[in-house]
Amino acid sequence: MPLEMTSYTLPRNMEAYIRGVMEMFLEECHQEHLKEYLNFCIGELLTNSKKANTKRVYFKEKNLDIDDPEDYEKGMEHFKEDTLTNIDHYLELQKKAGLYIKLSLKILADKIYIEISNNVKLTVFERERIQQKLDSVQQYGEMDEVLTKVLDQTEGAGLGIIIIILMLQKVGLSKENYQVLSTDEETITRIIMPCNRTVFAGVEMMSYEFVNFKDTIPIRKDNCNKVYDLLKKPSVNRCALYEIIRSDPTLTLLLLKYAREKDSTCFNFTKAMSMLTDNDLKYIFSDSNPNCEFIDPTEKMKDIWEHSRRVAFYAYNLFKNSPYTDITDGEEVLYLLGLLNSLGAIFLATASHEQLEYITELSRQYDDYGDNILDMFRYGNAATFLTMVVAKRFGFERDTCNKLVSWNGLALVPDFSISEVSILHLAESLQYYDEGMIDYYQIDKNVRKAFNLSNESQFKALLANLKNGLETLSTSA
Repeated sequence: MPLEMTSYTLPRNMEAYIRGVMEMFLEECHQEHLKEYLNFCIGELLTNSKKANTKRVYFKEKNLDIDDPEDYEKGMEHFKEDTLTNIDHYLELQKKAGLYIKLSLKILADKIYIEISNNVKLTVFERERIQQKLDSVQQYGEMDEVLTKVLDQTEGAGLGIIIIILMLQKVGLSKENYQVLSTDEETITRIIMPCNRTVFAGVEMMSYEFVNFKDTIPIRKDNCNKVYDLLKKPSVNRCALYEIIRSDPTLTLLLLKYAREKDSTCFNFTKAMSMLTDNDLKYIFSDSNPNCEFIDPTEKMKDIWEHSRRVAFYAYNLFKNSPYTDITDGEEVLYLLGLLNSLGAIFLATASHEQLEYITELSRQYDDYGDNILDMFRYGNAATFLTMVVAKRFGFERDTCNKLVSWNGLALVPDFSISEVSILHLAESLQYYDEGMIDYYQIDKNVRKAFNLSNESQFKALLANLKNGLETLSTSA
């Protein structure tokens, strides 16, 4: 999920705070060696965004049209002098106008995105000036050349963009890693960097080794006993059976495993139940099934199971009230996506002592990053990737595997999957928000718009309605 910090006047203490957060973020991404270079880049981009906002209120106060060539030239004659001598006045105008400067930090797949944005669009003149600087970068090899050859008195020295690109080149990046995007609502300057490849590859390798270490599925004894008690009766109550299995992610995974032996494409709980006889089910959920590893759940495990159940219920109901009409078997598919997309966390939480020892031993082959890799695998963001590995291990289609894990990376989701993943994104966001793990701003704007959630109060109301619905269902059951 993205991290964002927003300021309207960007005082010095806020700049220091933003840089501090960015440095911690780079440490967590194991790219701390980039701090020195990126500190300048971030400072320059924050200043540029602040200046762009100041320019808008300055032009407005002078009754000048910033998009008109003559007015633009006229306004820039005294812009620098006027704003420097009376900056507090213009900062107050920016705040009243709601013009912000925002830093966003996020990871998508194996890339780190650092974005500085402000809620004004670029003028034609500003866009041309930026492009000129980008085009001229190849003329300069060192910083000294820039300082002696570049001078742009209209809006400052004009050195920032060129120096940013040269600094990126020093760490093996290029101007392709620097993007400036502008819409009618916002201007975004983006620096894109790779994640630490050693750590990324190490976590990926350990995920596959971890999942392939054993063939069993962790099954909660308490829930499985309820299932088996129903199956022992002369007449099996399939409705009651349905409700117990369907609310438990690993019981459902076990059911799908055997159903898919009959139909390898089955990703439908109702269909899976109908394909298996009572005798099939008695074996599947019995002590004699070697594919089951029965566990006594800890409180942490119970929390993960409950998280999955809630997300499944939310995804199911969000689909029923969603604007998306292009999803086949939507109620079944969305329920299962919500229920199963915490499989990575479940397998980690139920790992055996032997599994953890094996993974620890594997991490020691990485001399410089072994502890980092092990830490990220066990406690960091690797559980999401691990879900995909588990899904692959049990033969789910590639498209299904991707949908399970891409809810917090919507920018990378292909168009043919975006409907399902958007619903899953909102379902997960509702539960994580309720758990106090994320803030409202971290929820994808396009998803909020699709569900007509224009403010946090509406989001809270939706959450309350869904929680009440789940409580009513649980009580009636």
